[in-house]
Amino acid sequence: MTDLTDWRRFYAEEVAVTANLRTTALVEALATVRRESFLPPGPWVIRGDADFMSPLRQTPGDDPRHVYHNLAIGIDPARMLFNGAPGLLCAMIDALALTPGARVLHVGAGTGYYSALMAQVVGPTGRVVAVEVDQSLAATATRQLASMPWVTVVHGNGRSGSPGLEGPCDAIRVNAGGTHP
Repeated sequence: MTDLTDWRRFYAEEVAVTANLRTTALVEALATVRRESFLPPGPWVIRGDADFMSPLRQTPGDDPRHVYHNLAIGIDPARMLFNGAPGLLCAMIDALALTPGARVLHVGAGTGYYSALMAQVVGPTGRVVAVEVDQSLAATATRQLASMPWVTVVHGNGRSGSPGLEGPCDAIRVNAGGTHP
């Protein structure tokens, strides 16, 4: 494979098979959302699902094809902030059974990659509110998700009554640090 489009398609199919994904639109989102756009420049610090306690590794270079594996990719490895392993997180998203037009709350959105995947699934008739407590990560998510007007990024902690969190939602996805849902 030499074309990055082919790498993304293979990645999507591999995650779909290993995570037993049932949502076709989620698999398509994996194949089309540019993961590297939500990451710092490479080379990247990586770790797999099975090596959570092992030393972190680094990709051999900054070729974007290195991020199209079922690996957690460092966003800020010094703080242990990672764009989590797609197989695990997409299995959780798949369990939400999102459909076009659904309203989703994503607390702990990081740089917005998984918010973007969910936004692709719910489409422009849906709504995703992506909440991130870290101001720099929220700013990155805001930039990266700007092409999806049905996504709102909120810098905050996801507490009830926070701006942007009004109204009912069909699904809630919480990443990192959620102690009181």
